[in-house]
Amino acid sequence: MKNKIYILHATNGRPYFEAVEYYAKNNKISLEYVETNWLKTLIKIILRKKCPTCNIKNVIKNFIFFMKVPFLKNNTIIYGTAPYDFRFIWYSILKNKNNFIYHTSHYKWENDYEAIFYYKFFNKKVKKIWLKKLKDSKIVCVTKAVEKSIKNIVKNNKVFQIYHSIDYKRFYNQRNFEKVSKIKILFVGRMVYEKGLDTIVELVKILDKEKFEFTFVGDGKYRKNIEYIFKEENVNYLGWIKDKNELARIYKDHHILLNPSIRIKGWEELFGIVNIEAMASGMIVIASNHIGPKEIIKNGRNGFLVEEKDIQKITEILENLYFNKKLMDNISRNAIEFAKKFDVKTIANKWKRVIDA
Repeated sequence: MKNKIYILHATNGRPYFEAVEYYAKNNKISLEYVETNWLKTLIKIILRKKCPTCNIKNVIKNFIFFMKVPFLKNNTIIYGTAPYDFRFIWYSILKNKNNFIYHTSHYKWENDYEAIFYYKFFNKKVKKIWLKKLKDSKIVCVTKAVEKSIKNIVKNNKVFQIYHSIDYKRFYNQRNFEKVSKIKILFVGRMVYEKGLDTIVELVKILDKEKFEFTFVGDGKYRKNIEYIFKEENVNYLGWIKDKNELARIYKDHHILLNPSIRIKGWEELFGIVNIEAMASGMIVIASNHIGPKEIIKNGRNGFLVEEKDIQKITEILENLYFNKKLMDNISRNAIEFAKKFDVKTIANKWKRVIDA
């Protein structure tokens, strides 16, 4: 079933499926992204709400796909959404005549209340339909924790674990920290509360400006809460950067990636592609002890794990690294080596086995 690959995601799924794109390109298979959140986008456009990514042409395209669902056949469908999204009931019709693969990064399948889509009055009915649909579907889990969780609730022998991928060659960068006189700390990501931006702001306030410099890359609704800190002499704000080559250049010019995420209902850091990109570039990652970073970072060996909002611990790590360049070199080398396993070619081969199964 290789007529075409459709990747269905609530909004923009492109950051998560670079390996599938690589597989499709090398096998000369057409690939198309479909946004299942088209109705919400249309409402934003009608109400003229601020939405830089809203596009009426995309809404029309995604609506046409929505209407074609019962008639599509002989394609590969990769559908990523959080449990228990009611839209899954419609899009799972694609199972009937297509190679259907469900993709998930959610790791608390046993706890309905942790689901983003929780319907107080009819969740049992939605869940029953979901589990019936998943029973004989191919399921790809982003992490081992996800795989373990879903196997506890779905009796299915077609469950696979495949990490997100990076273009390792693009980000690869050997380091020598011996001559570093000022440590450059980087944040890359959405500017929302749960990304722990307040923690970084506090670090800017207390760390020695002669020893540490900060750069923020990203944008979002929480930016207005912290943009006053951009005026500090040791702080740079670069805005949102989409170009991966430009991002790779920025990684290479910095030493520490800070990812101090905070848990909120229905979300914690489930993977963190920026962590792997930074590690491939030889940066030292300091991340919150969440489910995703825990599978990537071996504390004290290829990066550091810290508890949420533990400013004192992060400060201790940064000060220790500043005075111990040998430690920085060792962790950097370990990070570079570890990041190899996430290279797009390696991950594409894993997707090939699932798609062709």
